Amino acid sequence: MRKTKAAVLLLLAAALGASAAVAATITVLVRETRIRRRPQFYAPAVATARLGEKFDAEGPENGWYKTARGYIHESAVTAKRVRVDSAGSVGGGASAEELTLAGKGFNAQVESAYAAGHPNADYRAVDAMARRTVSDAELLRFAREGGLAAGRGEDR
Repeated sequence: MRKTKAAVLLLLAAALGASAAVAATITVLVRETRIRRRPQFYAPAVATARLGEKFDAEGPENGWYKTARGYIHESAVTAKRVRVDSAGSVGGGASAEELTLAGKGFNAQVESAYAAGHPNADYRAVDAMARRTVSDAELLRFAREGGLAAGRGEDR
């Protein structure tokens, strides 16, 4: 009887420990990101999260954090402690845009070095892409047409 009780307590402790290990406070590191109904880029947005907002979350699992409001992709947040000041500076010196780009390997120095070696480079198309936004409806249509989402029901 004692061995059974000890085994049950051990399993319960392991289960509680596992669930606590995935709990985190996440902070949004981009100007804004959508909180989605399901952990899919084409799932409907239920809210918008803005730079510096913090959420209690579980995960990440398959690239998504689960919050009380919905799912946020890990590319837009960090589980590390950060400080965002009123000027939009993250972590005491870098702007949110600089932090996002640096995480992808870009920064002002990399861009300057590339431009110096490629004086005829034209960044207008890149700048236009950076300004482009895609609605949830456009994203869902694209996913359906490409066979990435089923027909009806995927947008609910």
